[in-house]
Amino acid sequence: MSVIRTSRIGQTVGAGVVLAVTVALLMTPVTGGAHVDSTELTDPCGSCHVGHGAKGEPMLLKAEEKFCYQCHGSQEERAEMVAMGKLKPGVELDDLSAEFNKAYGHPVKRSGEHSPIEILPDYAGSAVSHAECVDCHNPHERVTGKGDMGYKVKGYSLSGQYLEESVYEYEICLKCHTDHLGTKTSDRSLVKAFARSARSQHPVTAPSTGLGSPSLLDKTTAGQYMKCSDCHWSGNEEGPRGPHGSRHEFLLSGNYSRDPYGTESPFAYQFCYSCHDRMSILGNESFPLHREHIEGDLAQGTKGTSCYTCHASHGAPDSPHLIMFNGLAVSPAKSGRPASYDVTGTQSGTCVLMCHGYNHEPGSY
Repeated sequence: MSVIRTSRIGQTVGAGVVLAVTVALLMTPVTGGAHVDSTELTDPCGSCHVGHGAKGEPMLLKAEEKFCYQCHGSQEERAEMVAMGKLKPGVELDDLSAEFNKAYGHPVKRSGEHSPIEILPDYAGSAVSHAECVDCHNPHERVTGKGDMGYKVKGYSLSGQYLEESVYEYEICLKCHTDHLGTKTSDRSLVKAFARSARSQHPVTAPSTGLGSPSLLDKTTAGQYMKCSDCHWSGNEEGPRGPHGSRHEFLLSGNYSRDPYGTESPFAYQFCYSCHDRMSILGNESFPLHREHIEGDLAQGTKGTSCYTCHASHGAPDSPHLIMFNGLAVSPAKSGRPASYDVTGTQSGTCVLMCHGYNHEPGSY
């Protein structure tokens, strides 16, 4: 049996491969699955799989996200599934098609680029330009929140090790948001930011110390971890969780102004204030000059600036307190010394840089 497949995602996959993948999937014993033990489908296998199916698909009626939207789409689409006898009447599910129609989201609409046998990223050098439902979800398994928390989805460890089953959510994200083993470089790579050796990070791969963050709304964070999807989701408490779609740039759960000369408001930094107490920040509980930096100083005619001007959103490999200066707002000092920050004590430090036309060489607090 011949197999036809080029090295680039989205090009031809031979029928033999699709058949082999389909047979392997159907013969794999599955317990506790999201669909296999569902009380909402009329047939745990037959509601999804048919005799032949769409071209290039493992016995599915439709391709890629259009297949999932039959149940996880509009009410009209679910009604069709009920009429075909594949979905039980009265089932209410979130409309994920509406999520992916938002301004920012994973590019599931780029059709024809997924292969059932692909391993992301494509080492042949082509761009990782798609994200289908099955790149993040295993349709035969689900995380229940009890017992084994393995995701049953392929991923990569921080060290670049390919994983057949991800243990942590971020390992699924590293399928695309990384430069595995130096084969690909991208500003989407998060390996350095979340390396366990990073001097500071939002606690995704290393637990929170609970120290030095008096602005946190949750004061019991010591030893806790975050997930990527705690920040990257729609922000709609009534909608589905997960990094599907958002009205806000970078698929964030709230608005985040990165304007170097922005005006502070609850909406400007809505995203940050979802975890950090605005009154604590403006009250200088974390940093004695927070308010001056964010709001500016009207008496001196200086404007405020964004959290993003000084802080990395993910991690800072070489700096404490997530300090990583935005090059669009901060430049080297007049002497040519590179922009830098050093801790000199509890709530004290020095900066060497040029910011908003003012030379800090050093600026101490």
